[in-house]
Amino acid sequence: MTTTIASVARVRVSAALLAAALGACAHAPPRRVAHAAADATVFDPREAVLRVDTVRGEPFDVAALRGRAVIVAVILVNDLGGQGLARNLERLAAAHPDDLAVVLLAADAFDAETLRMAMEVFADVVGLHRAALAALPDTLRDGTSVFGAMDHGAVTVLVNRAGRVARRVDGTPAYAALEALVAPALPPPAAGVGSR
Repeated sequence: MTTTIASVARVRVSAALLAAALGACAHAPPRRVAHAAADATVFDPREAVLRVDTVRGEPFDVAALRGRAVIVAVILVNDLGGQGLARNLERLAAAHPDDLAVVLLAADAFDAETLRMAMEVFADVVGLHRAALAALPDTLRDGTSVFGAMDHGAVTVLVNRAGRVARRVDGTPAYAALEALVAPALPPPAAGVGSR
């Protein structure tokens, strides 16, 4: 059986992520997870602009998704809360495949190559199929973009079908809160579908 350098590196990154997560659980005092109010709204007339290359090597461009709701979420791939948020957003994207796009932005402080490997492992472990995953671009860290500051922990931003930031949630919302967050941005159900 031959072992490639890439597979050894992936195993090392996986082990490091697991050790970091377990270490954080074992040594850190319990912390309260911030849950934002469901009616937290943001109004900024500027168009949401975000174009990133995903870990799969595909472009993700918010401008190209006009007519669909988009969730932009900042996570840490070495954090259990980030894994939970990613799973919930993947589930939400699967529930609304034609009307919702999701991109997760990893804000971990790794060098570029380590972050790329960590994101690949994260995508496999969490089971990301519909949600895109990319590194958080530096242009979003300082808070001058329409998204606001994105580098201080888990953040979930809803971009409506018109391409404007509609709502923002700081912390790690539960699935029901994510459903409530996107509901106003989804098209209404078709009236009379299946009935005659």
